[in-house]
Amino acid sequence: MDIRYTVGKNEYKRMTTEELRNEFLVANLFGKDKVTLVYCEVERAIVGSAVPAKKTLELKAGKEMAADYFCERRELGVINIGGAGTIVVDGKKYPMANRDCLYVGRGAKKIVFASASAAK
Repeated sequence: MDIRYTVGKNEYKRMTTEELRNEFLVANLFGKDKVTLVYCEVERAIVGSAVPAKKTLELKAGKEMAADYFCERRELGVINIGGAGTIVVDGKKYPMANRDCLYVGRGAKKIVFASASAAK
């Protein structure tokens, strides 16, 4: 998990365009067959992606979260911007078409993403 720390309000004034991009731009978010997460300390939010192509992907809590599972102390909102697939939350399957959204409540222990087609 990439962790982005707070930049002080006076630091912004002295930063170059390149420094601002390095601090705030989230690049390379959508890697095939991997989960990519970026934690933003300012908002205490995690932005990420799961791109299951040839294999299923489980959303796990990294050591940075100090939690046993991802939704132990947080909720999750998922928006499918890819092809059709499924999200399995604690054994219950949710089919997801393009532009479908899913809310996963706090306490959900196992979250798995799968694609209906590796090509899409």
